[in-house]
Amino acid sequence: HCWNWSFKNIEANMAKIAAQGYTAIQTSPIQAAKQRTNGSQTYDWWVFYQPASFSIDNSGNSALGNKAQFKSMCDTAHKYGIKVIVDVVANHLANETGNDLSPKIPEHLRKGAFWHDISKNVTDWKNRYQVTQHCMSGLPDLNTGNAELQQIILGFLKDCVDVGIDGFRFDAAKSIETPDDNQIIASDFWPVVIGGAEDYASKTYGKDLYIYGEILDETGGVALSAYTKYMAITDNSWGNTVRETISGGNAQITGGYHKASAPSNLVVWAESHDTFADGTTNKVDEANINKAWALVGARAHAMGLYLARPANMSQWLGAASDTAWAYPEVAAVNRFRNAFVGQSEYLGSSGSVSYVRRGTTGIVLSNVGGTAGAT
Repeated sequence: HCWNWSFKNIEANMAKIAAQGYTAIQTSPIQAAKQRTNGSQTYDWWVFYQPASFSIDNSGNSALGNKAQFKSMCDTAHKYGIKVIVDVVANHLANETGNDLSPKIPEHLRKGAFWHDISKNVTDWKNRYQVTQHCMSGLPDLNTGNAELQQIILGFLKDCVDVGIDGFRFDAAKSIETPDDNQIIASDFWPVVIGGAEDYASKTYGKDLYIYGEILDETGGVALSAYTKYMAITDNSWGNTVRETISGGNAQITGGYHKASAPSNLVVWAESHDTFADGTTNKVDEANINKAWALVGARAHAMGLYLARPANMSQWLGAASDTAWAYPEVAAVNRFRNAFVGQSEYLGSSGSVSYVRRGTTGIVLSNVGGTAGAT
């Protein structure tokens, strides 16, 4: 996860990314944001998650870069066999001060039919109606059931496919309703938008897209299958538990994922941009992150997502740092996983060592009690 990295810096690091054994990179949202990010520090990372449009930012105001630089980065990634996943914000657009529309949102997106009642915020995350129809902390909630708006969002995804992307991550996916929801809130957003993007990529470029959605904790009242029939989903709880267990010096890791879905439907991590930015993991040392990654990244089926954490929160947006993502033990885990594709797994422990065994000839060891990293 090249969090906040500019397209030029991702491209400049592509050889190292490939050498480290990563097979895909994920960018921050590339939609035009409500304010310029050039010259801003990592503290302002949230601006990327308040887009003002459904278009690739080509204004020159983005710390990520412009459309031509994005295409160049994609082209270089493909030369190294690296896939490109783009983070998409489709649940909401930007506000100005809270429960209002940013003045940067263009007129064609201001139609009343495109919005839910933006005066109401989610107060109960177990209430499915609120989760899908109300605003997250004052961010104006889009009426994703509107057919015209769906086509606008699909047009943006097609533009991304034309530039060269290979997949999408949907931010706040659980806040967008599904066809399986009750008739009051149900909509065909996911089959129209995801199905349309997949069909376009397949017919135009012969490409299969990888798509996953951010489903933190539970959905608030609809089965996970309402999402997994269209995309993979995040299992934030399992990875967070692994990190916390390892950091506490405990080698006994439970192998069962926390989301009740097939492992191939899941995305897991040792830390995410949210846990780093909110202070949950930015004080966890890199050695413990990488010991957790040894158990997350070496497993057989779920997709492992490694956060390229910044050197610090004062770092300029767009900068790329050689932090733990570039360490040799991480490369060893990544290469191990790539070498054992299709082979069985077993997660266990012995004393202070946790391990992932693959097939009958491979094992990754994570020394929880000592100072060594993953082996």
